[in-house]
Amino acid sequence: MNLSVFKRVFYGVAAVFLLFVGFPTFADAGAKIKIDETKYFQIGMGFRGSVSVNENNATDPGEDSFDLSADNMRLYTVSQVHKNVQVEYNTELSGESVNLLDAVAKLQFDGFEFWIGRQLPPSDRSNLDGPYYLNAAYSFPMVQSFGNLGAGCCGRDDGIAVHGDVNGGKFKWAYGVFEGATGGADVDDNVKHTARIDFALGDPEPGFYTGSTYFGAKQLATLGLILHHEKDATGSVADKGDFTGVGTDILIERTLGSGAVLNLEGAYFDWDLGGKSSHTGSNTTNLLQGDSYLILASYLMPNKTSIGGIQGQFQPYLRYQNYDRDQANASGSRGRKDRTEAGINYVIDGFNAKITALWYLDADHDNGVDKNTAMLAMQFQL
Repeated sequence: MNLSVFKRVFYGVAAVFLLFVGFPTFADAGAKIKIDETKYFQIGMGFRGSVSVNENNATDPGEDSFDLSADNMRLYTVSQVHKNVQVEYNTELSGESVNLLDAVAKLQFDGFEFWIGRQLPPSDRSNLDGPYYLNAAYSFPMVQSFGNLGAGCCGRDDGIAVHGDVNGGKFKWAYGVFEGATGGADVDDNVKHTARIDFALGDPEPGFYTGSTYFGAKQLATLGLILHHEKDATGSVADKGDFTGVGTDILIERTLGSGAVLNLEGAYFDWDLGGKSSHTGSNTTNLLQGDSYLILASYLMPNKTSIGGIQGQFQPYLRYQNYDRDQANASGSRGRKDRTEAGINYVIDGFNAKITALWYLDADHDNGVDKNTAMLAMQFQL
């Protein structure tokens, strides 16, 4: 796609963006059924969808594709069966199938929580955000997803975890033992150990799940450190290797004098397979060796703008991701790939309602292939 054609396509997508923000939008809290003073049932939902033009992505080689996608459709439920016990059950529609996200029992003790079932392991901020609670950027970071080790959808795994915080979230800790790799080299059925600690140098961030912005409600400078390890998770029965993943992430949020909000976010990941090939067991097909990082900056404008009667704030952002792939014996997973991205959000109701127009360039430096994508995306949840 030459530059002039791509510009016309991008301007067309931007025009559709303006049309969509003129449509009425409804956002509210999830429905809650109170049973007694301590018991309740709560249900919510989330939808994310997009339309995109993707360079050189059509079945016909060299042609561009126009794609409409229901990226995520989720149903959330939480049942509090005792003042100290909750059961969370979440699903996601993928194509024609409904996949299990979370099925976890949560026990709250003095000073810590104990979770058992299918859940998000202690991990990096992006994984604990999930797609709905990222700051600014619409798509889940490509540099994180290659390191996911999940038994099911979206980084989940079966296991147990304990976590807690100190001083209202100024310091947080989490540790879990999970199923991890199965089959292949893992003949001894080893478990995966995962851990995360957070140091909040600004306002505290209590709770296990994270979000990468508070839309100005907090002044943040939070550093997170993560560790994953599993013995005999890679290679073959005859030539095994251990998996070790380490990473760090930082989030800075500042409210400026005008009421605008500046966010800076960064993350670094290093996944090591002991020099073996990627694992081919039932739940680790996306585990690859390499190191990667991302940086993101966003600016939430201070004043609301009315479009078609809807009040929202514009939020331009920039994100850069780099992934150095050094898979031992898979040529298709070697070399450096990066993504340069720019976009603007129309934030209607925080994470509950926003619309995004964005562009990104994927560059595969090993093969000399560059691909542009222009996208209009939207997210609604209650």
